Amino acid sequence: MKKYIATTIAALACALAFADSAKLENDKLLVEFDSNGNLVHFKNKADNVDYAGGQGLWRIIYQKGELLEEPVECENTLATVVRVSGTEAKILYGGEFPVEVSCKLDGDDAVFSAKVSNNSEGKILREFQFPMIKNANLDRGVKLIHSGGGGGVINNLYGNVVSATAARPYKAQDNKAVERYSIYPTERTMNMFVLQGKKSSLMFASLDPNFEVTLHLFRYRKENDQFKYFDVAMVKYPFIKKGESYQTAPFVVSPHMGDWRVSAKKYAKGATWFKPGPKPDFIKKMNGWHRIILRHQYGTILFPYSELETKINKSGKDCGIDTILLFGWWFEGMDAGYPDYTPEASQGGDAELKKRIADVHAKGGKVILYFNGQLIDVSTKFYKELGEKICVKTPSGLPHIERYPFGGEGTGLRALGHKTFVTACHGTKEWEEVLKGYVDRALSLGVDGVFLDQLGNGSQICWDETHGHKVPCTDMMRHKSEMLKKIRAYIKEKNPNIAFGVEYVGDATSMRVDFVHTCGFDYKMQSSGKSKPEFSFVPLFRYAFPEVVVSDRTIRDNTDVERRMNACLMWGLISDIEIYRCRATIDSAPDYKAYMKKINALRDKYRPLILNGMYRDRDLAKVSNDKLYYSTFENDSEIAVVITNLLSKPESATVSVGGAQFHWADGIGGYEVSAKEGDPKVKLGKNDLAVLVFKKNK
Repeated sequence: MKKYIATTIAALACALAFADSAKLENDKLLVEFDSNGNLVHFKNKADNVDYAGGQGLWRIIYQKGELLEEPVECENTLATVVRVSGTEAKILYGGEFPVEVSCKLDGDDAVFSAKVSNNSEGKILREFQFPMIKNANLDRGVKLIHSGGGGGVINNLYGNVVSATAARPYKAQDNKAVERYSIYPTERTMNMFVLQGKKSSLMFASLDPNFEVTLHLFRYRKENDQFKYFDVAMVKYPFIKKGESYQTAPFVVSPHMGDWRVSAKKYAKGATWFKPGPKPDFIKKMNGWHRIILRHQYGTILFPYSELETKINKSGKDCGIDTILLFGWWFEGMDAGYPDYTPEASQGGDAELKKRIADVHAKGGKVILYFNGQLIDVSTKFYKELGEKICVKTPSGLPHIERYPFGGEGTGLRALGHKTFVTACHGTKEWEEVLKGYVDRALSLGVDGVFLDQLGNGSQICWDETHGHKVPCTDMMRHKSEMLKKIRAYIKEKNPNIAFGVEYVGDATSMRVDFVHTCGFDYKMQSSGKSKPEFSFVPLFRYAFPEVVVSDRTIRDNTDVERRMNACLMWGLISDIEIYRCRATIDSAPDYKAYMKKINALRDKYRPLILNGMYRDRDLAKVSNDKLYYSTFENDSEIAVVITNLLSKPESATVSVGGAQFHWADGIGGYEVSAKEGDPKVKLGKNDLAVLVFKKNK
């Protein structure tokens, strides 16, 4: 151990100064480590909140033989603390798993990185829990703001960690600690989370351009069978053997003033890889799409090709929707037969489908064609000949299995099972060629866009050594992102006006496409103990990356249409019409259709702001009544404030926008706007919506 530490220190710059402890400080942060590297201060100087708990920065989990998850605790490992400067320190830990930690202060950000090595005999270092604030000093009312579905809120984090574990008692060592965790990129759209207090927040972020699997971990440890220590961490999975090392990407841990919006800006600035390309004109003019299944998994033809224009497109155009997102257009039906997509011979095959798509074009409509981006039906010839070889493998070497049971009039298909799939490994060249074949098929049918389902978020880790990627493939999302980049280039080379889209928003994939069909998004409300309920969804991803064209989801009938459509407009989302889960047109939901027409009239009128401008959440305006919901948008010369009321009684407020003058108002319902002098005043009844447009001062 001494030789290791001496060698490492010798490589450092001459200016390094040894210290029993290291105190780092600037005008915003105070960070201090004791002589063994424990975090004794982690303070936001603006509000004097100190999050440190006096314990270590990491945990290691290793495997030896049949012992698969054994821990090494940071506190039990000897360390040398080196103070590089007043704002930078290095901590060097010895032992059979040497760790080199770097911490630099940058404004109100503490930037951590680490190199961990394996000098052991016969052990595999499986996971590295870092950076970790053990025994974190958090207010008991702290909220967790996460990026699942694009953004979500969990009000009582402490209680949620306990209750989330109660459903699965002692599958882990709950006698020692209970945990809540989520996986990026599979379950999270951004590699960050925010612990939000009343005035300030604590952000954890991994700025990782390789999009490695990362666990967001909240661990509530026990002492004498009583909960005592609350740990917050990120976790990487290096799986390194003797003689190997692993270098982390930078982590930002920021105890900053303000809420999740401040964190989102920090993350977006650090995500230097996120550079979206130009979009086709029709995407910029689109209000959303009619998502329709022609033939379903259980064999029923819900719509023949002949109704593509006469029924489906016409129904949408009547309320301002001119695009069809077409599912189930092949013989096997929705979620069946992948990747064959056998032509529907009973209706005239691809030739008839191409003709009916041309009919939609003749009436001013657009068609985006569905393909699944990763599922392989195990009943297909493709699976037997190639799919089994190139699919994702589990640690046992067997294929990863997924099932999507849909039913008709009976119960058996759903209860007993029907279709079984494996998922393609995106680290294989063969699957990339399959996806290019989808593009060729779509273009031969004359479509306006290609949609690849399920490709926006993470895949399962693959353990197949024959695929050419590292094993386990914890950077599968990097392979997927690079593959999508190639598919996009393949499409645009053939026709730059063809749109490309995927399901799920994600910071690794959304820049590769022209639009995103979201998943995990919801309009649900939850009690917050205030005078109004709060949305359980927050537009975190939308705020961080406003260039992305994102849809709403889950409005499937006439239920609660006005409130949800108002939120859709307020967040700058386009509409995904999925009546009875894509089994009917919007004609079957007349209340939804009538309100959709009103919403689309506003979208069309204020498109340069609400859809093609930049979404700014609440940044650009102040509304005097906090019972009202609002958001702001801007383009070069204008600012729009979209505001709505969800409460039963009318509410009024004054709206002010710095550096701009009120110009006019529009909206839906019985809204009232008065602006005789000064800032405009707005009055809104339940589910009324107003759009206030301001001109920027020259």
